[in-house]
Amino acid sequence: MGKLLRFEFRRIRSNLFFWIIALYCVVWPIFVASFYRLVFSLSITEEGGLYLSQLNLSADEKKYITWLILTAFFAEMPKFMALFTCLYIGKDQSDGFVRNKIISGHSRLSVFMSNNIAQSLVCIVWCVIYVCFGMLGLKINGIGPILNGGEMFMRIATAIVVLLVLSALFTSIAFAFRNRAIPVVLAILFTMVISGVSMAVGMFSMPKAAGDSYEKSFGTAVELNVEKGLMSREQADALKKQNSSEAVRGGKAWYIFHPVYQATTAGFQSDFKMPNGIGLVAEMEYKDKLDYSDDMQLNALMSNVMLDKEALSKMDGISTAYSTKCIEYVVKSVIWYAFITGAGFILFKRRDLF
Repeated sequence: MGKLLRFEFRRIRSNLFFWIIALYCVVWPIFVASFYRLVFSLSITEEGGLYLSQLNLSADEKKYITWLILTAFFAEMPKFMALFTCLYIGKDQSDGFVRNKIISGHSRLSVFMSNNIAQSLVCIVWCVIYVCFGMLGLKINGIGPILNGGEMFMRIATAIVVLLVLSALFTSIAFAFRNRAIPVVLAILFTMVISGVSMAVGMFSMPKAAGDSYEKSFGTAVELNVEKGLMSREQADALKKQNSSEAVRGGKAWYIFHPVYQATTAGFQSDFKMPNGIGLVAEMEYKDKLDYSDDMQLNALMSNVMLDKEALSKMDGISTAYSTKCIEYVVKSVIWYAFITGAGFILFKRRDLF
């Protein structure tokens, strides 16, 4: 298989589409960093005119923007991976190139795995290029990069590992059909829905222990309000019912989508606070842990009940360190990569190439 791998690498290096996407990974992050530099420096005069002022961002804000720009590849890469993988392998399929490799003495396993490994490495190369030139763009524009003592690299590496699951999927789809048009259509359709599905599944990420902790904390606060005469017993009972553990976790749908969240990598984008594309949120904060206390406090305030965020965050299941989440997603990604690769090879092995 070593000869096949070297052969595939030579072919990829001479592929124009590969270099076009690589060029995108060079230009786009620098452009985005420059755009943000312009946005944060643009000011309005009293007369209504525009002028550029000095950059006035805190270290925490620069850290958040660094994370935002360096991980934008997670939303951008899938469509490029789908097109490149399916067109590259699909052309070999339709031209009979795959069949000729087997006729010349290579096993189906070596043919499949050489392409699978090559496509995964292509994905890694694009992502690394994107991150490197993102850091260059941030440096040129004076925004950063601020990498949280290097810890951010761990999260970026985890994002790349998660993307490799899609690389294995696109390779398996491409090998499943002789006609290259079908894999391209299927892969593109998949990329169109995957981000929305991932964010939806991420909405049900809260563990039962966290919901139970919220219910306990909310109940205690409500009872205290009853003792102070701030609300009646009937009001308290109604509020506790509305703010049960199941309700705060998302209702009955939690029992369907939370197992999907636990078993797959679909919740990564939501867990790591990665937007669907380049964009800012109201709170530019790069957090050290995945914490549900903010959402829980807001949810309680909608019922005019005040919870102590610091006390709440210390309760069972409320927060998880991102280092732990990284390990969790790497393990799930390796399992899914192996499963999809195995299933893809079984389909390819059973296909009639002659």
